[in-house]
Amino acid sequence: MANFKNTAVTISPNTYAGQAYAEYLTPALLAPKGLADRNLVTVVDGIKDSVKMLGVDQPLEFQDPSASFSAQTGAITRDEKAIDLVKYEVMVQTDFDNLRTSWEAQSLRPGSMNDYLGTPELSNFLLNNIYVPRLGMMNEELYIKGKAGVSVGGGSATFSANYAGLLGKFEAGSDVNKFRLGDVATAVQAGATSLITPGAAGDATVEVASATNISVGDELTIVGADGDEQIGGTTVNGQTVTVLSKAGAVLTVAEAITLAGGASASTEFQVQYVNAANVIDVLTAVYNSIPRVIRTKPDTVIGISRQIEKAYRQANATVADGAGLYLRSDYFGQDSIPFLDVRLESMPYWSENEIAVWNPSNVFLAVDLLSDEVAAEIIYLGSYTLDQVFRMKNSMKSGIDFKYGSEVAYWRPVSTL
Repeated sequence: MANFKNTAVTISPNTYAGQAYAEYLTPALLAPKGLADRNLVTVVDGIKDSVKMLGVDQPLEFQDPSASFSAQTGAITRDEKAIDLVKYEVMVQTDFDNLRTSWEAQSLRPGSMNDYLGTPELSNFLLNNIYVPRLGMMNEELYIKGKAGVSVGGGSATFSANYAGLLGKFEAGSDVNKFRLGDVATAVQAGATSLITPGAAGDATVEVASATNISVGDELTIVGADGDEQIGGTTVNGQTVTVLSKAGAVLTVAEAITLAGGASASTEFQVQYVNAANVIDVLTAVYNSIPRVIRTKPDTVIGISRQIEKAYRQANATVADGAGLYLRSDYFGQDSIPFLDVRLESMPYWSENEIAVWNPSNVFLAVDLLSDEVAAEIIYLGSYTLDQVFRMKNSMKSGIDFKYGSEVAYWRPVSTL
C-alpha cells in the first residue's frame, strides 16, 4: 500500500458551463519507435537478473613448413561482460470522485457510488493515449539516455539503481573511440566578451564570436563555461539552449538562465552544435572515424537526434536538383537515411548534438519480456476492499550495453577529451 500514492483527478480550470468538446486531447509526444523496433540492437529476452556476453579469440600464425607438426604459441582467450538488469515499476492510484463536479458529470452512471467509477471514455483515453504510449516512450528514453535523461511527458525515473543508458555506457567505456564535436572547425564557436547574460525564458542571451552560420531554431550545447550560470538549477555546462532570435552575435535563447547573487559570471565558454550549415562537415568527420571493421557491414548505423536529421534534410534539399526540393519523398524516406555507404538512424529520444556509430551485433538490450514495456494492469479496488480507487501497475526490467568498445565511435560536445 505504501508504494501507491492516491492521485485525485485535478480539474484546472474547471469551467463547468456550456458544452464540452466530445473528445479528450493530450500534448503531442514523439513516437517511441526506436532501438528494438528498428533492429538497431540485439534483443536478449527471457533474462531475470543478469546475462553474460561471452567473447572468444585466438590469433593464428603463418609458420615455416615442417614435416613434423609444430604447434603455434598462444592459447584461446575467453572474456565476458555482464549486463545486469534493473527492475523498475510504474504505480498509479486514481480517484475519480471529482468528476461529479466537472464536464464528465453528464456521463456518470446514476447512483452516488458510481461517482467513483469515472467514465469509460476517460478511462480508455488514459490507457490507450497516455499510459501505454508513455510507457514505451519512457523506456526508449531510458535505454538511450539513462535514468537521468527520462523526461518525456513530464515523467521521471526515481528508482535507486544506476542506469547509465547506451550513451552513458559509450561515455564511460574506456575502449570506446570518443571524439570531441568541437574538433570539427565549423561546429564550434567561442563565447564573446559579453558572454552569458542571465534572464527568464525567452530573455536570456548568449553572445558568441560570430553567429553568421547560426540560425533561429538551432540547438547549441554550452561547454567549458568557467562561471556559475545555471539552467534548471544545474550548471549550464553540457546543457543545450535553443536560439529564438539573434541580433548580430547575441543570441536570445528559449531557456531561463540564472546566476545567484555573489556567484561568478563566466569569462569564457564555447557552444558546440550541428545545424544545416555544418552537418555535412560533421557527418564527414564521423564517417572518417568509423572503425574499419564495421564500416562495410551492411547494418552498421550512425545514430543521430531529430535535430541532426532535420539539418541533414535541409542540407540535402539545398543541393537537390539544382534549385533544391523540399519534399521528403524526393530524396529519401523517414528511416535509414543514406549517407554514403552507411545509414543514419534518427532517434526520437537521442541527446542533442551527439552522434554514435555501432553495429547492432555489438549492442545488446537485455529484457525479461520486451512487451513488458507497454503492459499495464488495471484493477478497481471497490469490489474487494471498498477503497473506491483504480490502480494501474507496470513492471519492467532491462539493461543495455556494448561488447567491444573498439567497434564504436562516439561524438559529443565536450570541452576537452
